[in-house]
Amino acid sequence: MIEKKNLEELKKGSLLAFGEIFNGKLHPSAIEVLTPLKELGLKLDKKVVLVCLMDNLQSFQDLEVLKKSIADEVWMVCHQELVHFKDDLYAEVLIEIVKKTSPYGLFFPATSIGCALAPRIAGKLNLGLCAHVNHLEVEDGKIVMARPTYGENIIAKLISKTTPVMATLSIGAFSPSYGEREPKFFEVAMPEEFTWVSKIKVRNFKPSAKQPNRLSTAKVVVAGGRGLKSKENFKKLFELAQILKAEVGATRPVCYEGWVEEDRMIGVSGVTVRPKVYIGFGISGALQHTVGMENSEFIVAVNTDKEAPLVKMAHLALIGDASKVLDLLIKKLKK
Repeated sequence: MIEKKNLEELKKGSLLAFGEIFNGKLHPSAIEVLTPLKELGLKLDKKVVLVCLMDNLQSFQDLEVLKKSIADEVWMVCHQELVHFKDDLYAEVLIEIVKKTSPYGLFFPATSIGCALAPRIAGKLNLGLCAHVNHLEVEDGKIVMARPTYGENIIAKLISKTTPVMATLSIGAFSPSYGEREPKFFEVAMPEEFTWVSKIKVRNFKPSAKQPNRLSTAKVVVAGGRGLKSKENFKKLFELAQILKAEVGATRPVCYEGWVEEDRMIGVSGVTVRPKVYIGFGISGALQHTVGMENSEFIVAVNTDKEAPLVKMAHLALIGDASKVLDLLIKKLKK
């Protein structure tokens, strides 16, 4: 049973997380971002609330997943105009929620939708925004956000000067957690004067034929960098991934050179992974990349440079030409 409440009746001063829903399904990041917020909530004595926007409850397919989440409350805003993602309208709904409930924090997963909404809301409310945060803690009663900075060579700790504290959280940086007690669910009624108007008109909607990768949750990741020397060599990683039932990751330079799609980028600007086995081919190990895979359980590095940072942090290092090792490994595994 989901209780209906007016926006003004909801608890104030909470930590809000945006629960991304697309096409009736909950994005896994909605569960991930709750993990660090729950710890903050306990230290700051704040409730953790997941805010979900959708066209109607009947079309939502993951209610049972939400029942297992560690949120204290789930606020569900339903309206037919929310059937498709519209930056301006979604932002206005969340801005109204912020104005009426005065949250202490507002956090988004660093997905395409999260990264579209967060700066728009921060700009309209004149708030600070910290992007791609991969660690959260409390010091002296304040939220401290950590992210790589200065060419992604150091980790900076930032404290917001504005409230609510706003940040986007890196995908895969936090493990999902599940609770034993079901959150309280509220269907939120927006104020009567709220206008459900958007400048964006959806004329037609065609789902992408391409299946999204599962890089952030993969048990085995094979990743490649410039040391593979060419796009053709990089493509062989997909052959290896198929044999090992793995996902393919990449460094930022090879994504920018067009060897592979940017949604396979591991690191500050991409996805954070924590597989059981990570194999890096021709990757030197710049901080931008390693911050996104450093929590892998077993790291294998293949590189000609024995002084490369990734080689030094690896559990097993193979010193040699990455493309040749890749060929030999595929050939061996096929036998």
